[in-house]
Amino acid sequence: MTTKDYIESGVLELYVYGTLSDKDQAQVAKDVAKDPELQAEVSAIESSLLKLSKATSAGVNPSVKREVLQNINQKVAQTKPKVKIITSNYSYFGWAAAILLLGGILWLLKLNQDLQEELQMVSTQKEVQETEMLVKSQKMQNLEDLLEKMSRPGTRKLILPGNQINAPNSAVAAFYDDESNELILDISRLPEAPEGMVYQAWSLTFEPLTPNSIGVLEEANSPEEQLFRLQNIPESEGFGITLEPAGGSQSPNLEQLYALGTI
Repeated sequence: MTTKDYIESGVLELYVYGTLSDKDQAQVAKDVAKDPELQAEVSAIESSLLKLSKATSAGVNPSVKREVLQNINQKVAQTKPKVKIITSNYSYFGWAAAILLLGGILWLLKLNQDLQEELQMVSTQKEVQETEMLVKSQKMQNLEDLLEKMSRPGTRKLILPGNQINAPNSAVAAFYDDESNELILDISRLPEAPEGMVYQAWSLTFEPLTPNSIGVLEEANSPEEQLFRLQNIPESEGFGITLEPAGGSQSPNLEQLYALGTI
């Protein structure tokens, strides 16, 4: 077999892919070692396979893929079609096996890319779920703490009736512990605060009437955040809740009084 026949038979491709028998693989290795032209052809096949693998990977410049295709087309164009009697079984099956192997490589690369994308999506979904579970767990713990505080013997339950003008059908439940200076407010029965407005809680002493701000209820628009735990409450005789501009006010707007009650 001449060097040209050797190259056209497809044996060198099978040799590079490692699909020959051990005996044939060793024989081809000996032949290649003796023939510089065969060595150059083996190097070209290895280079084309490497470029093809890179060209099918995600994120590679499309120009690389075009270069590989151009090299393949040029090689096909340089091979003149002719009719001849095939004398080697390699001629029948060599190129077919090479094509099947390349197809398998392309399929595996695509499968690997799809699996990587699926794993990334599953990982992202898992992180989102874990974050949601952590937030829910924290909310549940906060609620349990509030309920435990509200049920203590030293905590007094107060009702702050709704103002007859602004909220006649509303009321606020208050749980006050003057020993720990803590106040828990349940504003779930107040109307939803308009956009740009917030509810603000006030500690009151009378004669003369002296209001002190004890907290802006900034999450009042959230249905899940209607319980507020306020600390460092000064000595008080009553509590009131007004509607104020976002961020709160220095003094209460009595025209926007929504709830008021005495201890």
